[in-house]
Amino acid sequence: MSAARAAYWVWRRELQITLRAPIVYIIGGLFLAVQGIAFAGLVSALSDPRKPAPLGALLEGQLAGTLLTWVLQLVVLTLLGMRTIADDKRSGGWELLLTAQVGEGAAVVGKWLAAVTVYALLWLPTLAYLVVVGIYRVDSGGWDLASIATGYIGAIALGAALLAWTVAASAATTTTLVAGAFGFAVLIGLFLVGELPSAFPDLGIDHPSLAHVLGALSLRGHLTTFARGELALSSILFVVGVGATGLSVAIAAACAGRRRRTEVRNRAVASLLVGTIAVLLCAVAVRHPVRWDLSAKGRNSLDAQTRDVLAELPGPATLTIVRPTLGALEPIYDEVRRVADRMADAGPLTVRTYDPAALPGGLDAAARAAGVAPGDLASNGGVVVELGGRRRVVDRLQLVTIGRDAEGTASVESLAIEQAIAGALAELASPVPVTVCATTGHDELPLEPAANDADWSVVADRLGGDGMTIEPITLDAGVPARCNVVAIAGPTRPLTPAEALAIQAFVQRGGGLLVAAASRPITSPSGSGTTSTTLASTGLEALLGNAGIGLPAAIAVDPTLTVREIPGALLVVDGYSQHEINAGFANARATIWFQPRAVLATGPAKPLVSASAASWGERDLEHAPPEKNADDLAGPITLAAAWSGKSGRIVALGSAESFTTAVLHGAASAGDLWLERAVRYLAGRPASTFEVHRRAPDQVRLVMTSGQRRAVMALSILGIPLAWIVLGAILLVVRRRRTS
Repeated sequence: MSAARAAYWVWRRELQITLRAPIVYIIGGLFLAVQGIAFAGLVSALSDPRKPAPLGALLEGQLAGTLLTWVLQLVVLTLLGMRTIADDKRSGGWELLLTAQVGEGAAVVGKWLAAVTVYALLWLPTLAYLVVVGIYRVDSGGWDLASIATGYIGAIALGAALLAWTVAASAATTTTLVAGAFGFAVLIGLFLVGELPSAFPDLGIDHPSLAHVLGALSLRGHLTTFARGELALSSILFVVGVGATGLSVAIAAACAGRRRRTEVRNRAVASLLVGTIAVLLCAVAVRHPVRWDLSAKGRNSLDAQTRDVLAELPGPATLTIVRPTLGALEPIYDEVRRVADRMADAGPLTVRTYDPAALPGGLDAAARAAGVAPGDLASNGGVVVELGGRRRVVDRLQLVTIGRDAEGTASVESLAIEQAIAGALAELASPVPVTVCATTGHDELPLEPAANDADWSVVADRLGGDGMTIEPITLDAGVPARCNVVAIAGPTRPLTPAEALAIQAFVQRGGGLLVAAASRPITSPSGSGTTSTTLASTGLEALLGNAGIGLPAAIAVDPTLTVREIPGALLVVDGYSQHEINAGFANARATIWFQPRAVLATGPAKPLVSASAASWGERDLEHAPPEKNADDLAGPITLAAAWSGKSGRIVALGSAESFTTAVLHGAASAGDLWLERAVRYLAGRPASTFEVHRRAPDQVRLVMTSGQRRAVMALSILGIPLAWIVLGAILLVVRRRRTS
């Protein structure tokens, strides 16, 4: 008979024998108990009201499993395969089979197919898990049937590939126990090799190429890919390669002792060749990834705009993922890593993952770039995007929106991972040139480091790092045409009328003006031999007044916003108005305003940053502590205001000292980031925009009482496995009665 017919005959014969053996139902019960343990853990995570529901497809957590469930599952595969040939060799049935016009290849393939069929049947009872989820599910995410189907098919296919190696171990010996030990050693070795990058995170940092190779061998990784509804060519070739190589080795082992040494040696060489071809094909597939996204929502695909950005990058970029110290955020950053890896497959990106303490360049520098406190970046994580010597830090608030569901449980409302990272890359790849001209000659705060950190050097570094050109100028000959923005940083001597006219002409022809008033009091002798304290004028009062902006001689005081470590400073967290400068600041980034002057915003001028309703503008600069009096300005006091005309723009700040190195380095203030946004607004050249729709996360939320949770766990770990064993016992009894 032909090899195909012979293999089919062996498959039917072996399947009938296997299904009559009590051991297969015991093995099936063990397998279902292992899957029940994994499902019980998944139910616990999906129904925990203290944590957000895990991200990912329904079967992703189930099939990914834990180290324990994987070890037990490999034990089940070993038990299914170790008896296939070794028992027949010991009893003499193997020789009888081969004399019935069946070759070694057909016999091995037939027995392997029978074991695969039994393994596939063992997965059928796990469909009950979907029923349980359907009963207790409260989210409206729907069922991703394609992902469920690919998850099951992938699990069975991977199991079939691994069974080929246990069959090979069975063919190499006549002792079942030896076959089991050898087969399990092969399977656990293959599993552990793929787990090395997860077990040793530093491996990906010190030896990224090696970690990438080991990751391509991860059984868990390939199965998770299938569970997400993604068919990756590398995963398909991996499964086919492992299975084909295992079967080839099994056939060669089955021929040993029966065929001439030359033929056995040729078959061994052929097995080596099959394995080599499989490795080469997988390497090509990993290097040139091809994927098919079968998920219902296309969660495994990048947006077309993202691909365009990656294709147009001027050079290699680096994404450094800062893992959060808050364990509840780990699932979010697992998704961040998956998105980053997909982007790395589509463009010249290198993806790294670090703990906050080991972050290159230091956590403080990354937190400064993000405009958040170092502790917040460490606990919430983020992504450092670097390209061409420039960097952006994407924090957790930009990556994901977390809210509360109807049950009051924390839940991920939307994901903007791709949008945030691709937007940062687009901004770094296409810098918008801006020239900032800083006036001198009026005792302004210097842009270079100065004594007591009374300078704007941190601001200058921020603007320069963002690709802006910073140039000191005098106004003797007016404002140079190359200037996009003129910055006046805390002058204590007012501009002359001629200089004020030059600034006015600059604004009228479309320029941007940043006026940061000096809030440090000036003490001068009075005519009666005493001294008086006042605040310096800018010399631009008429220009600002025409724009509806005033800078009265009053200091903003707010008992509710005081900073104990910095007397006179106000900490603003939610006092930001709706304006493009303030995007991403409200309740997310704090700015410290050191003894800020009150800013009046009337008519066309709009407040940007304000103190609370409890604030007032203190006019008495002579006596301390400040007290609210009838002649003080009523709150809420504006700390910064903006005006936009038909051509130019103006931003007025009540305190240049709020942006000095002493304040920015001495406290958790995102003032330099806020000022960089203000300069871009004034230049009329905002950062590159990138619109990718936020995605609704794949989350399943179960609502269960503790009793229901215990009942489901008992059903999955004990009930379903026992039902399988009882069903097997009933079938065996019925068959024996029929035969008798």
